[in-house]
Amino acid sequence: MPRSFDSLIQSLSASLQKLTGAETPEQQQSREALALQSSVATLLYETARADHEVKEEDLQIAADSLREIFALTEAQARTLISQAAQPHERATSYHPLVKVINKKFSAEQKHRLVEHMWRVAHADLEVDMYEDHLVRKIADLLYVPHSEFITAKHRARRHSR
Repeated sequence: MPRSFDSLIQSLSASLQKLTGAETPEQQQSREALALQSSVATLLYETARADHEVKEEDLQIAADSLREIFALTEAQARTLISQAAQPHERATSYHPLVKVINKKFSAEQKHRLVEHMWRVAHADLEVDMYEDHLVRKIADLLYVPHSEFITAKHRARRHSR
C-alpha cells in the first residue's frame, strides 16, 4: 500500500513540476552541466575557426580536449563540437559563455581550458594572430593570470610537437 502512495506522490509532483515549469534538482544539474560543456565546446571551436580555416586536426584536438576536460566519449565530444559549429549556435559575445565557465570552473580548470585553447591554436603548428588574440581575450575574461597564460602556451606548444 505505501508503495502506491509513493507512486501517487511522485506522479503528482511530476505533474505539478510540468505545470509550473519547475525543474527538479537533477534536471537543473543536467542543464547546467550541458551549458558548461557547450560553452567550453564553443570556445574551442571559436579558437579553431579564428584563423578562418577550420581543419580536421583543429576539430580533433578540440574533441580530445572536451574528452579530457569532461570525461566524455568521442561521440559526445564530436556532437558538442558539431553543435558549436552551427551558424545559429555561434557566439556573438563571449561574455555569456565565460560567465558560465567562471561560475563552475576552479582557477586550475580555467588554466587547463586556456591550455586546451592553445592546443587547438597550435594544431597546424602555426599560431595565427587572430588565434593568439582570442586566447588572450578569453584568458583575461577567465581571470587567468598572465604567468599562467604564458605557461599554458608553452605547455601546449610542447604538447603539439
